[in-house]
Amino acid sequence: MSKKTPTDAHQDEDSLRESLEAYKKTPPDNRQQEDEYYSGCIYARQDFWRFRPAKAYLSRVSIADEEVAALKKLAGEGVIVYAIKQRSKLNSLIIAEIAGRKGLPMPVYSHGVNMSFWQPLSKMLKFYWSSFLRRFRRDQVTRQGKLEFLKKKVAGQESIIIHLGESEFIESRSAQDAIASLISLQSNVSFPIFIVPVLVAYGRRREKEDESLFNILFGQMEHTGTLRRLVTFIRYSKQAFVIPAEPINLTEYLSTTKNLTKDELIHELRGELIDRIEEEKTAVVGPALKSRDELIGMVMHDPNLNRFMDEFAQKTKRDRLSVAKEARRYLFEIAADYQETFIEIWLKALTWLWNTVYDGLSVDSEGLAKIRNLSKKMPFVIISCHRSHIDYLLLSYIFYKNNIQLPFIAAGNNLSFFPLGYIFRRSGAFFLRRSFRGNEIYGEVFAKYMATLLHEGLPLEFFIEGGRSRTGKMVMPKYGLLSMIIQAYQDKYCENLAAVPVYIGYDRVIEERSYLNELAGAPKVQENTVEIIKTTKILRKRYGRVYINIGEPIIMKDYLAAQEKPMDQMTLDERQSLYRKIGYEVVLEIDKVSVVTPFSLVASGLLSHDRRGISHDELNGILGEFYEYLSTRQVKFAATFAHRDRAIIDALNIFDSTDIISKVEADEEEEEMQEIVYSLTDAKRLNLEYYKNNILHFFIPICFVATSMVNNHEDTMSLAKIMGDYKFLKWLLWNEFIFDETRDDVEEVNDVLAYLHSRSMIVTTERDGDVWVEIKSRGGAKLRPFAGLIHNYLESCWIVIRSLVYLKKKPLPQREWLTKIRPLGDRMFRTGEVLRAEALSQANYLNALKFMEDAELIISQTGEEKGGKREITYSLTDNRAQLEVLRRRLFKFL
Repeated sequence: MSKKTPTDAHQDEDSLRESLEAYKKTPPDNRQQEDEYYSGCIYARQDFWRFRPAKAYLSRVSIADEEVAALKKLAGEGVIVYAIKQRSKLNSLIIAEIAGRKGLPMPVYSHGVNMSFWQPLSKMLKFYWSSFLRRFRRDQVTRQGKLEFLKKKVAGQESIIIHLGESEFIESRSAQDAIASLISLQSNVSFPIFIVPVLVAYGRRREKEDESLFNILFGQMEHTGTLRRLVTFIRYSKQAFVIPAEPINLTEYLSTTKNLTKDELIHELRGELIDRIEEEKTAVVGPALKSRDELIGMVMHDPNLNRFMDEFAQKTKRDRLSVAKEARRYLFEIAADYQETFIEIWLKALTWLWNTVYDGLSVDSEGLAKIRNLSKKMPFVIISCHRSHIDYLLLSYIFYKNNIQLPFIAAGNNLSFFPLGYIFRRSGAFFLRRSFRGNEIYGEVFAKYMATLLHEGLPLEFFIEGGRSRTGKMVMPKYGLLSMIIQAYQDKYCENLAAVPVYIGYDRVIEERSYLNELAGAPKVQENTVEIIKTTKILRKRYGRVYINIGEPIIMKDYLAAQEKPMDQMTLDERQSLYRKIGYEVVLEIDKVSVVTPFSLVASGLLSHDRRGISHDELNGILGEFYEYLSTRQVKFAATFAHRDRAIIDALNIFDSTDIISKVEADEEEEEMQEIVYSLTDAKRLNLEYYKNNILHFFIPICFVATSMVNNHEDTMSLAKIMGDYKFLKWLLWNEFIFDETRDDVEEVNDVLAYLHSRSMIVTTERDGDVWVEIKSRGGAKLRPFAGLIHNYLESCWIVIRSLVYLKKKPLPQREWLTKIRPLGDRMFRTGEVLRAEALSQANYLNALKFMEDAELIISQTGEEKGGKREITYSLTDNRAQLEVLRRRLFKFL
């Protein structure tokens, strides 16, 4: 039966409170009899024949598990009111279906939406009869009756759905009345009302400013009519998802807005709810995207670029029109041509790849949530390490799967060949030349293109190392793109931006063989279609897991404000120093969040000595010591270390099955030699070196201390001697590793000594005011594997020092000198002067050359570019005494 409906819109609050209390005391079974039947009613039991076909599509809509958990927690604290931006039957159905499927509070009413078609037949007929009777009442009575119905449901702690009328600037009596009713109700109930703004999205397509017929039918997420919304949903139901935005606790909100009038309060609350939905939408798809031609046009009309072209034409006495034509030509070479269809194709291909060639992805979900929140406030720039060509689309795939807007990716123009370049460009890649030194127009055009993307609020991604790391460890950062990003912020192309360090790691990389060839001195093979076809052989192998971790973002406005002087007051040298500082901090953060995998740990253990075989028990002991040290440093371990012994055995078995190592087991007759031995040939050590280097930076402090201790001829040595050796090794290998300049050398050494003392490897004493360290009997044996981790780098330096003899006759170009260093290293290895095959690495030789130049033992001269590359020629300096000191000191560690 129907309850009496009040006709006065300003009903006395005491009367309302009594009515609500009476309603709450009514048993749930009796409420249905008392309720009126409204078109917005949603029932847990729908009409089978009408709802069954729809459910096949509705059940495809996804919601993140963490969002479900958050909503369930809210439901335990108060009542949830779902708020959608538009009046929509479909969106109301989606929310109701997800609530039922996920065990969330089920909405029983959608205010202002006619849901009668989906109601059970008996309810639908009762609604039509009730609606017929209400036709004879005044409109105000009907309207107020719906609002009282809304209040009663919420007062009974039942969830409902309200719509927000698209914009707070568009008048919507239904939306305003619903919000006013909730505000009124909150002061009369003891529990909080949580209004949860909900984004309902039919897929991930970016909105485009130029509407195509395809886009009109299938493309957009918002501002759609009923037919277009339905067609889009049916087409993309598998990609549809729901994201609850940050809820508003109405009790807390009202306590902070007491100074507002009723109308102002409704307007502000409505606007806040809509803004939160819009923020979620921006986080998912980003801002509306201009076409490639529009973006190129924006760059060409950029005032800063035009000022540069004017000055350049005047300086070089060139025609201004020819300068502009050259700039436009470069832009067409550079610019991305983002097409959503290509993203969807990659989505299917990469899903297959991660589950066929790899064993899946391990993703930092907390870090992704951090990026999502940042994307609501400012453009972000992903700055990651570079391990494999797969990196280019890896993060786009992860962002797509986690409802984060996809970045535009800076890719080397070596990948612009057909068909890969065509596909990458339409997947959001823009291309840059490996070097544009001396080409001022190209550099300026590229910088302004990136600045324009940031101005449009679009996220970017680039690799701080420039190219892929062939050695497995972080390469020294390149500052070119980073400086362009910072300068774009300084030139006010964006109000703020976040630089986000990202670690990408692999159990095994698919380019393993080509990296080994390059490290052995073979020239880099230019990427082309034939090479891509050849790599299809890798699809028949398994390469373990892929790991993605997110570092702490650098918020540019805050970071620059903390500097000693504003950037616009810095000299050129000071700005370049700032770029280096930021770049170094980025790579340090990437190193910090890198992952220790079973493959990298086992590779480290196998390479910690120079013998060709090691017993299982000895290896296990070494790995145990390594694991304990890494645990003390609180590094991130792969999830498989939850079962450490099993993970290590699996890694050894994979290395064995791929012929990197050989597992030798004794025959049954050899009763006294039943222990397993792992054999490693010299030719395979470089294979393992790549994976050892993935985690070597975690060990550097203890490696330096251990190297000092195990090469001391006495069991006792002074702390001063250890510190001297530590500083020498750091100076020698400065170009090999990324050192944390925020930590003092004394602090690093003291931390290592404290650890060694806790592991009973050393004891310390004081004599005449000096600290002495005594290495215990077993301490030396446990320290030797730590020292062994960097021994190959010392041997590489020794080879390069020996090769200086070639410069005595005449200066040599770098390429010619390297062709002499490689056979010298091979001879030294065969004669036993060098013990580790992994020391014969061209990457190590090149870093040793940089050290020699920094130490002023050699000098370099840059000649004219040949084939786009500079030719560097080296010659000896007269600093022979320092060279002899270096030679003798290094020899002590060998």
